[in-house]
Amino acid sequence: MIGKNISELLHNQRKTQTWLAKQCGVTKGHINQIITGKAYPSLQLLVRIAEVLSVSLDVIVEVNSK
Repeated sequence: MIGKNISELLHNQRKTQTWLAKQCGVTKGHINQIITGKAYPSLQLLVRIAEVLSVSLDVIVEVNSK
């Protein structure tokens, strides 16, 4: 669910995985693994992703998103 939420936020904000990776100081591959559910982000990275995307953390971890 976290990956899907991040993917939707990126799409809605017209941002790329590469952009997000650079802003967060991680590789595009790591962001891709999170989005595809192959890896789980640390709490620190989740907080950074929320900051970069200008949303609260609960938007990213919400299970019942639209």
